Amino acid sequence: VYKRQAYGMTRDPKLKEPAQKALRFIEQTQHPERGGWRYMLHTSSDLSVTGWMFGALKSGHLAGLQVKKETLDAALKYLDRCQAPGGDASRYVYNPNAPTTATQAHGRRASPSMTAVGLLLRLYQGWDRTNPDIRRGADYLMENLPEYRTGARDTYYWYYATQVMFHMKGHHWETWERRLHELLRDTQEMSGTLAGSWAPGGPIPDKWGVQGGRVYVTAMNLLSLEVSYRYLPLYVEAEN
Repeated sequence: VYKRQAYGMTRDPKLKEPAQKALRFIEQTQHPERGGWRYMLHTSSDLSVTGWMFGALKSGHLAGLQVKKETLDAALKYLDRCQAPGGDASRYVYNPNAPTTATQAHGRRASPSMTAVGLLLRLYQGWDRTNPDIRRGADYLMENLPEYRTGARDTYYWYYATQVMFHMKGHHWETWERRLHELLRDTQEMSGTLAGSWAPGGPIPDKWGVQGGRVYVTAMNLLSLEVSYRYLPLYVEAEN
């Protein structure tokens, strides 16, 4: 994602070819029937991996790189299938094709993190903050503000939801930004060799901190904090 954004912001000719090749790779690895992406090539689709890939494609498109329209169209059809049961476009699920087993069925249920991903992709698609589904979805995210407690500390969710709230502006953004900034300020390492970073574990572990580690948690928190200071080309079409 960030290679495409780097080219879009700098127009450095050295970045153009590798960024374009990365986009071609994304296009070639899209699931041929479902239209999304997953961790293994062409095995299935889920909204989490699809969200990253769609964001990369849109940033490349906005930077003037070549992106196939049929790739974007197929991804948006998959996003439609990820709407909450009943076709509720204000909430989204991880994997509508998940097996209905005790360990996998949760993938079919709407969650704050997947709703944040889905709403951000809708903004990329061209929906704006006045759309009723966007507003209802944002209200749902407001019921799940950043918290530093077991099960709720999730920098992945905060990263996507921060971008959604930034586009919502007004009360949504002001409330979310204040809560997130206070939480990250109070939990950042302030001394020693790890000063400036955030711990993936500690008394309250990050939801994906075990897999991603300190670099992951710190990078995601910084990306969330940057939203209010850096207006990326990726967002231009989504702005109302």
